[in-house]
Amino acid sequence: MAIVAPSGCARWASSVLEDNHAAFNSSVADAMDRQMLLNIVRMSQCRSTQWMTVSLINVEASVGAGANGAVAVPSDGMVSGGAGGNLDYSFTPNITFVPQQGERLARELMSPIPVSTVERLVSAGWPAELVILMCVEKLGATQGFDVTGDRGIMVENGNFGKLLQGLSLLGSRRLVSLSQVPETVTWNSEPIPRADVTIDRIMDASSKGSAFFKRPDGDYDYRTIEHVPVITFYEGIEKVPEAAEVARMLNLPLHAGSFRLVASEDIWPGDTLSLRSRSFIATLQLFSMGVDPGPNSAPPPTSVDTEAELYERIAQAGPLQDLAPYVRAVFRVECSDTKPKDPLVAAHDGRHWYWIDRGDHTSRVLFAMVRDMYDLQVSSDGQTSPILTLPVGSGR
Repeated sequence: MAIVAPSGCARWASSVLEDNHAAFNSSVADAMDRQMLLNIVRMSQCRSTQWMTVSLINVEASVGAGANGAVAVPSDGMVSGGAGGNLDYSFTPNITFVPQQGERLARELMSPIPVSTVERLVSAGWPAELVILMCVEKLGATQGFDVTGDRGIMVENGNFGKLLQGLSLLGSRRLVSLSQVPETVTWNSEPIPRADVTIDRIMDASSKGSAFFKRPDGDYDYRTIEHVPVITFYEGIEKVPEAAEVARMLNLPLHAGSFRLVASEDIWPGDTLSLRSRSFIATLQLFSMGVDPGPNSAPPPTSVDTEAELYERIAQAGPLQDLAPYVRAVFRVECSDTKPKDPLVAAHDGRHWYWIDRGDHTSRVLFAMVRDMYDLQVSSDGQTSPILTLPVGSGR
């Protein structure tokens, strides 16, 4: 009877964890990519979406007689090979998914994307003008476009495209940014009488990271430090001719300074910029217009295949012109009867293969951005975090 030494068990357990971490990570990421792709395809066909989340990753191991050998990690995530002594080990990760459903999920998908999410996408490295294109219906005084399944993408005029062009230019010259900054926020609209500010209220506020500040008249203000999303103009912006048009469309003064981004219009005092966002479902509806209607579909217009060319096309748009035909030019999900070779992501919906070409740069960027957007938009509150269970041996 073969006996495995404790050191052999330790080496095997180490191999399971170290050699397979990337394989497990890739398996989950690939599964979530395919889920997103399938839901975009379903929306293009006016079908309902289905969202799943990973709840468990369990590794099953088997032991058998065999020769010594090195542990190998093939691309499918299954690891097999000799682990020392006279025994062979093999193990396979099993990933458990559970459906996401209920009022909370519906609210997160259908409510307007929070201003903070828009800022976080930009802070994550996505170009501000590209995030605004996908997420924002109105910025300042400039109306974007509406996304509807039956009428396509409708614009009032070319101002939104001109705004995107201007923000792209100013961003490339480091003259404008979108970020979060700490800011003191006063929550009371009227002074708080001194008689109401008891020691209990002061201690409670302190425990929450807030405080009462005494006013010159003897009453108090209740304040907290919040991280507020802002758009910032930098020194020198007034010297760029295109900046004047951007400031006009945003309804902002043309000088260096920060302007708080707010979701409501005409109710906030001070230096603010209103931002009205679309819902995550509406953003997915926009992406779904890039899905090929079937195998061997005609290619999209070749006059638009970059973000800059799309901004130019929007800037030239006439009143109520439908821009939906141009979506496939910058974000395309191709369709075929056969499985594609080496795609970025591919999924089969039961009838056809749908996939994104690995060499399609703009589609790669936009798909990665919508995946990040989903992770920011849909919370995991009340859900069990994924648990990875690995067999490590008893060491005896």
